[in-house]
Amino acid sequence: MAVDRTLHIPGGYDAQARPRVASFAAQLDDQLALLRRDTAELGVQHLEWQPHPGVNTVGMLLAHLAVVDVWWITIAPRGHTPGPETDTIFRTIIGIGMDDDGLPCPQDGTHPSVLKGKNLAYYMSLLDKARASTHDVLRTWSDDDLASTYANGDRTISREWTVYHVLEHFSGHYGQILLLKHLMRTAGVLAPPQS
Repeated sequence: MAVDRTLHIPGGYDAQARPRVASFAAQLDDQLALLRRDTAELGVQHLEWQPHPGVNTVGMLLAHLAVVDVWWITIAPRGHTPGPETDTIFRTIIGIGMDDDGLPCPQDGTHPSVLKGKNLAYYMSLLDKARASTHDVLRTWSDDDLASTYANGDRTISREWTVYHVLEHFSGHYGQILLLKHLMRTAGVLAPPQS
């Protein structure tokens, strides 16, 4: 079976005029597609499972990925700081607040009550809404805009680092989700993969 090893540029990007921005957008969407594939069999019990208190659940991580997309691409470059105004932006875009993902998980923390009973479709909806907001912003950026900076607290951050950070952050937590699936299989909570 042939395997597709190309990145597909999402609609609305001009890969000729803005190749770097278009490439970032394609990379972000590829990671989301892989995550969607690798979580497809998870039920509510898997999304809320912890090997012990204080460990992130898959559901928490999925919600967190949506929060991070919105924070770093839509909110932070506009100079906003966390507070009631930004919480309203989060709730308008994805339907939950910035802290509703339960991260960082306290040492004895469990799956947050605001996410209890939510199924995979709910989490994918959060991610889809967050990514739509990301694309709305990225489609307005030129490759030259990637070098521009903004203040975030006492840090000066480039837009290029911002998109890179969202990508590397997404990939890191995607790996954590895969590890949790492995631990679920070891614990007998999730069936082994089909050959």
